[in-house]
Amino acid sequence: MNFYILDDDISTRKMLQRIIREELLGDVIGDGEDPIEAEKEIIHLQPDVVLVDLLMPLQDGIETVQHLIEKRFQGKFIMISQIENKEMVARAYQTGVEYFIHKPVNRIEVTAVIRRVLERIKMEQSLLKIKESLNLLPITSEVKQNRKPNTIQLTQEILSDLGILGETGSKDMIEIMDYLLHHDIDIKNISLKSLYMQILHNYNIDPNEKNIKALEQRLRRAINQAMTNLASLGLTDYAHPKFEHFATKFFDFHEVRLKMNEIDEKKTPRTSRVNIRKFLHALYVEVKSRL
Repeated sequence: MNFYILDDDISTRKMLQRIIREELLGDVIGDGEDPIEAEKEIIHLQPDVVLVDLLMPLQDGIETVQHLIEKRFQGKFIMISQIENKEMVARAYQTGVEYFIHKPVNRIEVTAVIRRVLERIKMEQSLLKIKESLNLLPITSEVKQNRKPNTIQLTQEILSDLGILGETGSKDMIEIMDYLLHHDIDIKNISLKSLYMQILHNYNIDPNEKNIKALEQRLRRAINQAMTNLASLGLTDYAHPKFEHFATKFFDFHEVRLKMNEIDEKKTPRTSRVNIRKFLHALYVEVKSRL
């Protein structure tokens, strides 16, 4: 993925470039400090993601985003902000900004937010390809009326909202949800070990203790990443709908708060306590409610 960084602070631009390069998130194909000049360059370069400072001389970030959207720029925006003005944040969301990074920037938050944006882009590209493929097939009006999103699509959408669709454990989560809902099994009525064994069997992998442990570790890592993503979002906007919807439903909120403090105070990341059953049960209920 390609990035453009617009910020009047050169140290912030250099730090963001270094994080993007070292975390292998993509390529920075342009940067600037003058929003008016940058608009022309962004339209010419067509980056996938624009990181734009909220407060700049001459023209603020919200105006810049508005102008780019009016010029039919299709990329994603990440707003860089050092203020907590909820009114301006609301204006930014209304304009088309979906994600925020706090100043002073820190590696954990920047990486988590950018990965979440990249997963959204990949998901949208995948859905577009699916739609294009379906458009090539003759579909009767009756089929069109009866066609509903399936378990896999819905699970992918939720995992994308949590920013973990690209995590290895997300494949296991999708397989688990598809198995449970396809066989009409309530997750409350099955032990996690039995569930892991069934999923490994579906993969044609020996369900021995080593492989069960590996599957559980993949799930745990993905769930930890989801918590980190939500904590970063909560720091940016405590009232964000996704944070409010997922933070308490999928996690012990005390752990989310600890993660938020860890990110905010730039502490060394610790291994958070995650409840795999609670997360999978919440995911199961969420997918089932959308079917």
